[in-house]
Amino acid sequence: MQIRQLKIANFRGIASLDWKPAHSFCCLIGPGDSGKSTVLDAVEAALSSRWFSFSEADFLSCDTTNSIVIEATIGELSKALKSDERLGLYIRGWTAAGELRDEPVDNDEAVLTVRLTVDATMEPVWELICDRVDDPRTLSNRDRALLGLVRLAGEDARHLAWGQGSVLSRLTGDTNEAAARLAEAYRAARASAKLDEIEALVNAAELAEGFAKGLGAYVEGVYEPGLELGRSGLSSGSIALHDSGVPLRLAGLGTRRLATLAIQKSAIAEGAIVLVDEIEHGLEPHRIIGAIAQLKADQAKAEIERKPIGQVLMTTHSDVALGEAGGDSLRIAQTIRPGRQMTLARPTTPDPIRALMRFTPRALFARRILVAEGNTEIGMLLGVRENWPPLHANKPIEQLGAAITDGNGEQACSMALALSELGYLTAIYRDSDTNLSAANQAALITAGIPIFEYGCGLNTEQAIFIAASDNLVQELLDYARTERGADAIDNNLAIKLTDLSVEMIRDDFAHWESFTDMDGAQLRVAIAEVAVRKKWFKDQRIGRGLAPMVWRITIGNPASPLRQTLSRAEAWLYA
Repeated sequence: MQIRQLKIANFRGIASLDWKPAHSFCCLIGPGDSGKSTVLDAVEAALSSRWFSFSEADFLSCDTTNSIVIEATIGELSKALKSDERLGLYIRGWTAAGELRDEPVDNDEAVLTVRLTVDATMEPVWELICDRVDDPRTLSNRDRALLGLVRLAGEDARHLAWGQGSVLSRLTGDTNEAAARLAEAYRAARASAKLDEIEALVNAAELAEGFAKGLGAYVEGVYEPGLELGRSGLSSGSIALHDSGVPLRLAGLGTRRLATLAIQKSAIAEGAIVLVDEIEHGLEPHRIIGAIAQLKADQAKAEIERKPIGQVLMTTHSDVALGEAGGDSLRIAQTIRPGRQMTLARPTTPDPIRALMRFTPRALFARRILVAEGNTEIGMLLGVRENWPPLHANKPIEQLGAAITDGNGEQACSMALALSELGYLTAIYRDSDTNLSAANQAALITAGIPIFEYGCGLNTEQAIFIAASDNLVQELLDYARTERGADAIDNNLAIKLTDLSVEMIRDDFAHWESFTDMDGAQLRVAIAEVAVRKKWFKDQRIGRGLAPMVWRITIGNPASPLRQTLSRAEAWLYA
């Protein structure tokens, strides 16, 4: 099964959403409170076989006069679902262009549309709808079970025991034999607690261990059934998974969550719709990568074997998860206030987004993104921003949902435009030594993207040195010597400043004018030219180390292009 179209109205924080996923693996990202988890909740409410209880808080703005309506159009249907004996009379058509019609034609994909409605009575109604059929068909929980949806919660401890409704109970044997085998297991447990002699439980534990290892859970020894007696004595939940004698529920959060995810995943039918909310919770980076890779590998294998692929809808706040999910899977959540209309945008110009994911993927979780042209600029800005909170009620820019990202030089413009298309508030911070093309300039203006630059043909190094006092020029030179080596810096300068020997250059900058015909301003320009050509500061770490000196330069020279440009960027980030 795969969702072809999802419509949501008046559900929690979403007034309206009309989304066509168009991919078997979708990673929903965006700033906090943009509705990502609510989308997964809506899908689960509409398609899960379990009953959902609704309250006033589930309605937009707690207003029960406007009904909750969730419609999910499902493709990749099984033959059983398409049969007239099942749900075939309600089949609709999904065109190659991604449009829905009630009368399918030969080339259309067969789809079904499920509508969940909740009104002020709080009673949910699930229906199968098709305009060519007079009356919708009410869907029972048994009908909805055929739609193949599972939510991998990962924290549900019941799946680590052989209790009622747990996946381990299903792994123990087929449907007809499960009850009898569990009854036998409980009788044996009461008699001797030798659970390792019950083949069905041992086999299920062995399967669970294999699934858990495949998803990256740490297994210390061997998974086995063990007895856990609670206050109520022996019950169905008293037989639980143990790892070499230690109850698995006592393992670390990451291992416990991955084991639970793996056990749940093992029971998923082929081609299921899988929901995973914040997959990174409790996991180290390498295990986040492993878990996502496994989910994608399962889909790839199904495609090769020409089996139903299914669909994974995942949310994350992890840049590690983002990188593993890949640019093609990204869907950017944005909620427009005050109306609370939600969009899930797909990048239409993938190359700039891939570049952003390579350099600063965490920026995609922000609301407002300042794209810095190069390493010097981004390093300097990241350092300077540490001085801004005291000027803004001690609020860092991150508290306002703002981020500074690497534009990778010439890609800064295309990156800013691509981000703007996805709904982000975007601006550019760049040198002025090269002019933007007329086409880029017009595109940025049309998109409403501010450009912060020094003017007068200045690059960042020139803007810094020109505005610096003699003492701060000396500090900048000493910093460059520390990072790049004194001999390298002094020899670089001696080649440019032919009137000065290396020994003179090693003297305090305030004395250089006495050794040459150049004045202080000309010396600053010459130093900046060498700094650019030899890439003294073209490194984010080194650029960030510049920030304390840059901040003092701006305080001492408030009229300088450096101070004015940084101030404009600061004001935009705090807007």
